[in-house]
Amino acid sequence: MQGSGQSFHVEVLVSSDTVGEIDPKIYGHFIEHLGRCIYGGVWVGENSPLPNLKGLRLDVLEATRAIKPPIIRWPGGNFASGYHWKDGIGPRDKRPVRVNSAWGGLEPNQFGTDEFIEFCREVGAEPLIVVNMGSGTSQEAAEWVEYCNGDPSTAYGRLRVENGHPEPYNVKYWMLGNEMYGEWQIGHMDADTYAKKVIEFAEAMRKVDPSIKLIAVGWFGTSGEPLYWNRKVLEVAGDYIDYLSLHTYCWKPRYDDYYTIVNYPLSVEEDLKKIVDLINSVIRNKPEKSIKIALTEWGVWYENATAGLTQSVRLCDGLLAAGMFHVFHRLCNNITIANFAQLVNALPAIVTDDTGGIYVNPIYLAFKLYSDNTGRIVLKTSKRSAFASLLDVSATMSEDGNCLYLAVINKDPNRKLSVKIVLEDFKPKNKCKISQLNGPSVFSKNDFKSPDVVRITEAFTNITLMDDYFIYDFDPHSVTIIVLEREIG
Repeated sequence: MQGSGQSFHVEVLVSSDTVGEIDPKIYGHFIEHLGRCIYGGVWVGENSPLPNLKGLRLDVLEATRAIKPPIIRWPGGNFASGYHWKDGIGPRDKRPVRVNSAWGGLEPNQFGTDEFIEFCREVGAEPLIVVNMGSGTSQEAAEWVEYCNGDPSTAYGRLRVENGHPEPYNVKYWMLGNEMYGEWQIGHMDADTYAKKVIEFAEAMRKVDPSIKLIAVGWFGTSGEPLYWNRKVLEVAGDYIDYLSLHTYCWKPRYDDYYTIVNYPLSVEEDLKKIVDLINSVIRNKPEKSIKIALTEWGVWYENATAGLTQSVRLCDGLLAAGMFHVFHRLCNNITIANFAQLVNALPAIVTDDTGGIYVNPIYLAFKLYSDNTGRIVLKTSKRSAFASLLDVSATMSEDGNCLYLAVINKDPNRKLSVKIVLEDFKPKNKCKISQLNGPSVFSKNDFKSPDVVRITEAFTNITLMDDYFIYDFDPHSVTIIVLEREIG
């Protein structure tokens, strides 16, 4: 409800000065051959009793379409370092069954390149493919590019046509391996070796398609080994790449440590700023060169996650996701791709069972809230008061300047906060739309039996504008987006 009277806890100034423009690809997702993410999640097969479209699970398709994912990363993750793409093309009954060398179990190869592209097309997403730099070669990667993007006159373009796909897929985004610095990674290597292999792979892949965008593996961190790795990759191979990939998780926090969870994005933001400074320091003498950050895995990973990485996701995790979006907004000039890990069943946004059950959790709902209620232009904001640390604020504007979206996270678990919102050079209409993500408590969650405990509510209300400000009361443990339309004339 709208605040009454003149008292308030926090003052927020929404400036008319801009930070930059959001790249929609910051709202991306990630699917991997892990647990039930692909099989039972995205893919059930054409002969499944569950409703499907060409083998793609229909309820997952519909849920994914609803959050309008701009880009989806595949096939891994650790899985990518042992995956050979030719196993996953051609007639499905003739594809080999392999051991999943990254996560264990068997990989039936029923979901491969053509199925992934079909999934992306059905949900309106750009595909991002991770090539195998662990057990694979640059030739294999180049042939994959040719299969996806090659003219039918090329050998692998012709193979794609023979497999029923006459038009090139035009896959633009390619990542050069996954976490190649890690001892857990198949074929892991040191920074010097990786940097040289980036050049080898980039040259081979761009001979096939010079227009592709390449993402190199970076290491999230600002000192020690991560700093050395990132600097070496940028110095040796910077001319060959368009993005530096980073992965970050709120890693196994105590399940009840609410403030560690919801404040995690702020620590990520500080490290990202330092990595941006590193990138800029390396390329400062190359004004024509731009290297952006692709945060190709981010999320929360609890100690009690199972072997297939199933876990319960609570309202506090939805607040974490909203906080990450605000970080991406503030750093919009540098972070232009981000992929939540993962879309279905593994550390999930969407949860399914094998009998046709499905529900979405608070992280999914954060994606839904922001995909429906965010502008492209980021405005500068500032906060004042002792309570300011309890609020995380992002203001965005539509490209035509007529709609302002004010997103506010109230991290206080118990208290409603009254906020004075000062609008610089923007006079809104009195009527506004208010959408809120919330639930009964910070640890509330959805499940198959109770899928709407945490949910988004929407309402239209009138604000009372006093000169250039209004006051609004933000509920505890909530994410609220106020949509204001400019008064014309």
